[in-house]
Formats: sequence, structure tokens, C-alpha cells
Amino acid sequence: MLKILFVEPDSVGSEIGLEAGDAITHFNGEEVADVLDYEYYEGQEDFTITVLAKTGESVVAEISKDADETLGLTFEDKCYLTARACRNKCIFCFVDQLPKGMRKTLYFKDDDWRLSFVSGNYVTFTNLTENEIKRICGKKFSPLYVSVHATDDNVRRNMLQNKTAADILPLMKRFADSGVVMHTQIVLCPDVNDGRVLQKSLQDLFELYPQVQSVAIVPVGLTKHRQGLFEVKPVDKAKANEIISQVEDFALKCKQKTGSNFAFCSDEFYVVAQKEIPPYEYYEDFAQIENGVGLLAKFKREFEEGTETFTKAKKESFTIATGDSSYDFICGLVRQLKIKFGVNCEVIKVVNKFFGDSVTVSGLLTAQDILDALGKNKVNDTLLLPRSLLREIEDVFLDGMTLAEFKSKVGKKVEVVENDGFDFCAHMLKGEF
Repeated sequence: MLKILFVEPDSVGSEIGLEAGDAITHFNGEEVADVLDYEYYEGQEDFTITVLAKTGESVVAEISKDADETLGLTFEDKCYLTARACRNKCIFCFVDQLPKGMRKTLYFKDDDWRLSFVSGNYVTFTNLTENEIKRICGKKFSPLYVSVHATDDNVRRNMLQNKTAADILPLMKRFADSGVVMHTQIVLCPDVNDGRVLQKSLQDLFELYPQVQSVAIVPVGLTKHRQGLFEVKPVDKAKANEIISQVEDFALKCKQKTGSNFAFCSDEFYVVAQKEIPPYEYYEDFAQIENGVGLLAKFKREFEEGTETFTKAKKESFTIATGDSSYDFICGLVRQLKIKFGVNCEVIKVVNKFFGDSVTVSGLLTAQDILDALGKNKVNDTLLLPRSLLREIEDVFLDGMTLAEFKSKVGKKVEVVENDGFDFCAHMLKGEF
């Protein structure tokens, strides 16, 4: 059962008389399995709930609401999901490449289909029970996000380092036939799942369209902490260009058949290949943006909206700290602000010493590496940092330093810029809008 801790005022739950201390025991007459049932039915319009009131009385209530309306309930902590650990030992696993001494939570590898539905986490489907498969099919939990890597199951099992992993396509077809929607990803490891293996994977996944709605191809991320691990080659410029060409050719054929590109390379491929990113429209509904697919195109479009909205530069001067992969992109935007508005801003490239200079994305920079870079450069009135540097819930960097501690060490005004091109402009520009 799900014991209620709080009911939002004026919510559907409040309107039907739910109170803190009550507990939901059934949805549509079926016993509650976990909070996922609540997440599922919040997206439905008509259903019943059975409530065990704090008085001891059991009551059935009929719910009729819009699909985007919530019941407005918060439950006791014990009701929420505890992530299931991963059974695989992937040859590219980033967790295995972390140095010792970091926060314990960073070393936990989850592989939980429930978190895939709730939070968009990518999962391998290697630890599902038959009852869970039936539950997913029966309620059509969608969308789910699947780490495929290869539809050649021998290659996939080798990449997962899991000899008992079931064949992936029959399971995905079973989900597709039941109406489950999926988004997929392939972590590209040169000479492992590229070339013919990649082509087969793209074709096999496209045959499950439209239930499989997209596939993102992302380059393997390698840190300097790989002692004793499987030898994996990095994606270099030549390989990045090869993969982009292969995926874009396939995407064009998909577009001609269905109207959707279906297959997308992450932005990092274009950065490594030193190729211009595709236009905003190429990414359609940006379904894979959390995978770094279309992030730069979206940011650029939002930036353009900002430059058309604001009218002049703020008087203060700015310094932006960013990773190697986004450095040229950010410099290009800053040049435009300087030309059009006279913005006083400089961009500092931060080298990732903590994970190694092969890790170039801003989101994996530590506070100490940023401080080291700042110490070698002049810092203007205000330092701007991307939101991706900090944990979603807490303002804490990867190395455990809090934002407050960081600000005290910098000794300058520090502002966090959301992952949004309009907000990027808003920090340096002003005007009526």
C-alpha cells in the first residue's frame, strides 16, 4: 500500500477527500505493487482507487480527470522505489572508471526498468522476471529507454560482459507488440559494435518502428582510470566522421519511409569530427536530448530568441568556464554578443585533470579543476557556470565541493546558467520584453 504523507491543496486528491495518513491499496481493483502504479494511473483519465482511511474504513473512489492532471499526493519515503543494481560488467561502464574516494552513491550502478519509466534511465532488460515483463506489457508502461548497443547478441553479451543475457530483439518485439513505446541507445565502441554490426543494429531497431521511436548513437566515454579494464579505443576524428556519415545516410532512408529520421548521433560526434551540427528541425521532438542529442541545436535556437528579445548588454564583465567539447561553440555565441551588444565576456577552457583530458564534456568537470583553470586566468566581475556541473537536487560538484564552498574560494560573483540558450543571454543582456 501507499501511505499518504501530504495532499496538495486544490488537487484531485484533495477534492475527493484524501488526507495524510490514508493509504491507497488498489487501483481499478488491482492491489498496488509499488509507487509505479501511482505514476501510471496519474496519466490516465478514468479509474478507481481503493483507500484505507486512517480511521480504518476502506473506501472505493471513482476518479475522472484530465490526463495531465495529477492526484497531488506525496507518500512516505518507504513507498518510493529503491533502485535495482546492475548485473552487467559493461566494457565501457563509466562507473568502473571512477577513481577511489568519491561519494558512495556515485559507485552504484542501477539497471531498473521502473526508473526507466519514471526518470528516463537507460536499462538493459537483463534482469527482468517474467512477471515484470507481463506487468510492462499489460499496463504498457511507456516510454522505456533501452541500452541496446548491438542487436547481434554475441556482440551485445560481450559488451555487457554477461553471458546469460537473453536475446534482446525477441523481448523488444514482445514489448512492441503489446504497445510499449521505446527509445534506444547504442554506446559506440570502435572495432566492437561499429561497421556492419552498427548497420544491423540500426536496421533491426527500425523494423520495430514506430514502437521503437528513436535510436541515439553516443561515443564511448573513457577516463584515465581504466587500469585492469577491457581495452577500448576512443572515438577519434576519422571514426566520428565515419559514424556520422553512416548514421545520417540511414536516417535519410528512414525519413523517406516514415517522415522521421529515427537515428541520431549525439552532439559529441559532431564536436570530435569538427563538423557543423545539424539544424534545429533535424532533431524533431528532441526525444534523445538527455543523451546529448540536439542539445547544441536547441541551445542555439534559444540563444537566437534571446538575442532578438533583449536590447542591450549589462554593464558588468563576465567570465564563462566550460569544458573542451563546448568551448568553440560557446566562444562563437559570445562573439555574436560582443558584436551585436558589446558584451564584455571571456571564455575559459577547463581541462579535465580529474578524469583525464579525454573527458571533455562540461558536466564531468570537478570544482577543483575549474578552480585550477581560474587561477591561471583573469576572472571578470561575474563567473558563469553551466547547470550541468551540479547535481540536480543539490548544488554539489562531482568532487563533493558545494557551490557555496566554491563561491567562497573564487571570491567573485558566481551565477549558474541553466541549460538554455535564452537563460544564457539573460545573464549578460537586459531590456524590455
